[in-house]
Amino acid sequence: MATRTEPMRDRILAAAVTVIQSRGIVAATTKEIARTAGVSEGSLYNHFANKTALFAAALAEVTGTARTAMAELAGSVGQNSVEENLTRLATEMVRFYGELLPMTGPVLADPELIAWLRSDGPGKAQNATAAKSRAWTRGGHTGEPPPPGAPGGPPAGPSGGPAAGPVMGHAALIGYLEAERKAGRLADGAPSPFIAAALLGGCQQHAFLARLAGADAVAAGAGLPAAPEEFAARLVEAVLAGHLTTP
Repeated sequence: MATRTEPMRDRILAAAVTVIQSRGIVAATTKEIARTAGVSEGSLYNHFANKTALFAAALAEVTGTARTAMAELAGSVGQNSVEENLTRLATEMVRFYGELLPMTGPVLADPELIAWLRSDGPGKAQNATAAKSRAWTRGGHTGEPPPPGAPGGPPAGPSGGPAAGPVMGHAALIGYLEAERKAGRLADGAPSPFIAAALLGGCQQHAFLARLAGADAVAAGAGLPAAPEEFAARLVEAVLAGHLTTP
């Protein structure tokens, strides 16, 4: 059950994420979400217009973890090594997809939620939450609003445009790879869009297999390390093969 010391909206949102991930969007009910949050069912609608709005906000909350990881990656250009930076990202993305996949199955069949995603709904939802946090602080309450890229805070990148919505993570990773190429740490001609696709696609596949078949099958049947950290390191080594410059 959500912690009662949290603001009510945050408790409801955390409960929604928990229930949707465990039961799926179709089976999740506002009654169970309210019970998990420790509030009355009617109080949900003081913070969210309807069930769809609540589920959309829960999805935005989960995607905030990916935005944070991408923001950290963007700030690591020229630092550590490219392999270390991408391994850290890939580890977080495996975990992110593991959280996201249980929530997204029915979304793919919901035209309204797809339209919301394409219009950068998660980013807009985080901006709205950040604005409420700032108003909360100005009203004399303690606590600072979350920083850009953090869950509940504004997105790290600009909203809107062709690189918004579901494409944002892919575009951000391409941006990082291009910056490293300009810095001389990736070879000229390195196909950044395809490196990004291979890396993120591999992370999603690992999460997909682990979700459906279990960690033991990932190792025994697919021949992949079950641990996200080890898988991420091996994946990065594979997708960067031939694309790193020689020191």
